[in-house]
Amino acid sequence: MKPTKKILIISYYWPPAGGPGVQRWLKFVKYLPDFNIEPHVYIPENPTYPLIDEKLLSEVSDKAIIIKQPIFEPYGLASVFSKNKTKKISSGIIPNQKKQSFIEKVMLWIRGNLFIPDARVFWVKPSVKFLKQYLQEHQIDTIITTGPPHSLHLIGLQLKKELNITWMADFRDPWTTIGYHKQLKLSSWAAKKHKDLEKEVMNSYDQLLVTSPTTKTEFEAITSKPIEVITNGYDVEKVNKKPLDEKFTLAHIGSFLSARNPRILWKALKELTKENPEFKKQFQLKLIGAVSAEVLQAIKEFKLEKYVNHLGYLPHDEAIIEQRSSQILLLIEID
Repeated sequence: MKPTKKILIISYYWPPAGGPGVQRWLKFVKYLPDFNIEPHVYIPENPTYPLIDEKLLSEVSDKAIIIKQPIFEPYGLASVFSKNKTKKISSGIIPNQKKQSFIEKVMLWIRGNLFIPDARVFWVKPSVKFLKQYLQEHQIDTIITTGPPHSLHLIGLQLKKELNITWMADFRDPWTTIGYHKQLKLSSWAAKKHKDLEKEVMNSYDQLLVTSPTTKTEFEAITSKPIEVITNGYDVEKVNKKPLDEKFTLAHIGSFLSARNPRILWKALKELTKENPEFKKQFQLKLIGAVSAEVLQAIKEFKLEKYVNHLGYLPHDEAIIEQRSSQILLLIEID
């Protein structure tokens, strides 16, 4: 057997964090030891996660070496003014501009202009200082940063400058072209700063990983360095057959953002409930995860609220059960 290779993975999201951001590297870390790779995972000691899923703790590989360091996050201070609004903005649920309160507008301006690239930027310097020593002591020469939050790529960038290491940057979502970026009320200076940091990261890594061909095409306009697509997958052992719902369920699972509000679909469903008595009797709209106020308002506007079963955020294993039992799954992209 060839010698075990050590790698360091720098991630903000890790169990008990819930939501989609945690799944990708939780699963990669689970299977890396099968390829004779020893994963060291660097995570914050006291993070402010918008979603919690305690059950995911049981899925952390016992072969992973977990390293924690304290983090300062201004979201904790912002929650003094409005915990609910802070939580929604932190998870990417941003209200329509016309319906934003004064506090929401201020919070968005601060988030976009003072915390660049994001509110976890205060973790960069202490992390670089700690990890320089850790990498040398443990003889690790390969690191992987995964974002969002893209501040973590700045940790990789600085470590790459100071040490003789191989750096892989994993982008689960884009940076300046992500859906909510334009809603951050950026000044021209802040917008340029985001672009400059993005370009520096894009031209400094050794290998870039993205989740889709679309993101790869976007980034190819910024860098000529290598880019590989590794799509998000699924854990075969977790997917079991389930009986379908008795109702005709149309299910959306995940964050239902304002920019994904399918008004044409709501209109069509309203007409179907008026024209087809059997459809009206059997139809159910199943919503799992955070849903923006604009989406809920549109559903009410089209008189569909009585068909809604809004389950809110569910632990991952329960969300999988609901996914398998739904008649139709609704997947919506930002226009």
